[in-house]
Amino acid sequence: MSAEHVDILGISYSTCDEQAVLGRIAEAVRTRKPFAIIQPHFFHAVLGRREKKILDLYRRYDLAIPDGYGMYAAGNFLFGKGNAFPKIFNGTDLYETLLKEADRSGWRIFFLGDTEQTLQALRSRISAAYPGLSVAGTHPGFGEVDDRNMVSAINASAADILMIGMGTPKQDVWLWKHCETLRVPVVMTVGAGIGFMSGRKKRAPETLRHLHLEWLFRFFQEPLRLWRRYLLGIPRFMFYIFLQKIRQS
Repeated sequence: MSAEHVDILGISYSTCDEQAVLGRIAEAVRTRKPFAIIQPHFFHAVLGRREKKILDLYRRYDLAIPDGYGMYAAGNFLFGKGNAFPKIFNGTDLYETLLKEADRSGWRIFFLGDTEQTLQALRSRISAAYPGLSVAGTHPGFGEVDDRNMVSAINASAADILMIGMGTPKQDVWLWKHCETLRVPVVMTVGAGIGFMSGRKKRAPETLRHLHLEWLFRFFQEPLRLWRRYLLGIPRFMFYIFLQKIRQS
């Protein structure tokens, strides 16, 4: 295990804290040097473990940050308590931290993903809560996307950050298909993050978060869409982590 990264099911996760992440984003915005971020949770790891093509997509990112209690617990189990990640990272918390920093620094963000209704709610919320944050543009990500026109619109927007919320692995396939022509320094794939940032998706109550049961709240919100992820994915994740622990012994 290195001081800066740990390997969990083939994905190299950064061990840095949120301030270090913001620092690297700020540097990429300043220099305009391409910088891609992913925040894989347990189901990313399961998908990558089962399909090498998906794992190869996840490995192309410059920075992988753990998302959720499952990754934090896996880090403790594999490498010892506190040796992997400084705390439990949650994607929704990180996105809010990034919006606050963008508001303070005047960064321009382009949001690609979710539905037009969600994007409208997001624009309204940002206008009210983060008046210093400039929305460079928005475009729905569900259904068909006109790739050529979409890339041209993103590049013409002069965005500092592109947030892609199409769900995995669709968002990852889209990013790496167009990475050579995109002219945005920072790209972050956020899954359902646009829905949470807009306020249309609700987070679990504080009590459930404290008990590490936020996943259960999400399951009951969208059972038909998420039952495979949680009811099948969690046992598979635990099994794969156990196998990695045996190999490390």
